[in-house]
Amino acid sequence: MQETGTTKGWFTFGIALIVIGGGLYAIGTVLGVFVLMQQGEAVAGTPIWLVLLIPGLVGVGFLVLLAKVIVDRLNNAEDDHYSKTVDK
Repeated sequence: MQETGTTKGWFTFGIALIVIGGGLYAIGTVLGVFVLMQQGEAVAGTPIWLVLLIPGLVGVGFLVLLAKVIVDRLNNAEDDHYSKTVDK
């Protein structure tokens, strides 16, 4: 994105806040799940890690698709040309 005027740098700052917040939220979620799994194992007496298999597959699939979108956008010369030449 091209930035001009008084808002230069706001996009980067906003994206950084979103990434930091999302990362902290993900870390908290993972740590919370680990604590719950340990408590569940203590009560049940058997490992119950298979419960996380399906959500784990969904999460990995989402990350793969997100990486594909980002790589496709960064390597697309037509998008770069369009964003530079179209009147705003």
